[in-house]
Parts: sequence; structure tokens; C-alpha cells
Amino acid sequence: MLVVRYLFLTVAILVLSATLLGHSLRSQMEAMSVQNGNWQTTVNAGSADAGTMLRAAVALGGLLASTREDSVYYIVETVNGEPLRLDCDYVLRGGDYDADWWSVTAYAWDNYLIPNDYKRYSYNNENLIRDADGRWEIQVSVNKQPGNWLPTGPAASANWHKFSAKDFDLLLRLYAPGQEYLDKPASASLPQIHKVGCS
Repeated sequence: MLVVRYLFLTVAILVLSATLLGHSLRSQMEAMSVQNGNWQTTVNAGSADAGTMLRAAVALGGLLASTREDSVYYIVETVNGEPLRLDCDYVLRGGDYDADWWSVTAYAWDNYLIPNDYKRYSYNNENLIRDADGRWEIQVSVNKQPGNWLPTGPAASANWHKFSAKDFDLLLRLYAPGQEYLDKPASASLPQIHKVGCS
């Protein structure tokens, strides 16, 4: 019986420690973040100024950030303050951005690519369908859409459990970004995202 108590106490301490560490890492990331519309970026990721907590958060989040001059990452987790949800459809609109290469990728709440039958996980500046003016739209939805469609599901089942308010997020990667993204990340040109509707 004493062994069971010690085991229970050990597990409880480990869970509490992991929860506190996760909260601390999230707080550190938020404190070092810059908002640009619905997009958010961490200005010190990949720089010499990144502290221990930021480096740990980047390692756990799987960004594998290189130097800031080589790559800048923006993330959307909410639209107008509401977490991205599987039962809602969204549209991204944009053009070209001052970077050698850029992409938009959808990730599930657990930071993994979202499984789908089409094996479509991302769009980039080379594979988007554009209009005559070079503008593009990406439909973000569980349900198949015409044109540039980024699947966000299948829909969650009734017994699907997650540990986040959001169902998924969108990550914009800019490789060899222009100076605007390094000097003015809060006002640099980015795609616009809008919620189309929810079921």
C-alpha cells in the first residue's frame, strides 16, 4: 500500500511539474510575441537574444527555427479573438511577399500535420492558383472546396479529446525574408484571414 502511495505521489508531482512548465513556456512565448492582425510572431526566435525559455519553447513546439535573418514564422491561432475551429470555414487572401520562398501550413492542435485523404498540408508561393493580378485565395475547411483548398479535418469525433482551445492553427513561413519582416514585424505585409461561417 505504501508503494502505491509513493507511486501516486510521484505521478502527481510529474503531472504538476509538466503543467507548470508548459504554462511558463507559453507565458514566455506570449511575452516575446508581436501581433500583426490575427498573425503572431516571436521576435527573438532564432536570434542570439533568445533566452533559455524561448529556446525550450521553440524546441518543444517543433519550429526548428534557424537564424532570424534566414526565416521568420507567423502563426494564426485565433480570428478576431476566437480560436480556429473545425466546424468553421476560413479564407486566406494574399499576394506575394518579400521572401525567397514562403508557405502556409495547417497544423492540428497537437502541432502535427492534419491527416487527410488528399495528402494536402500546405501551399507555397510556387504552387498556388492565382488570378490575373497575382492574387490568391486559400479555402481552409474540413469540407472539400474548389481551387486552393487546405483541409483541416476530418471533423472531430464525439470522443476526440484535445488539450487546447483551438482545433488547429496556420503557420506562415518566410525564408530569406525582406527587411520589413525583421524591422517591422507588427506591420509587415501578411495574408488576411476571415471566418466565412460555421456549421
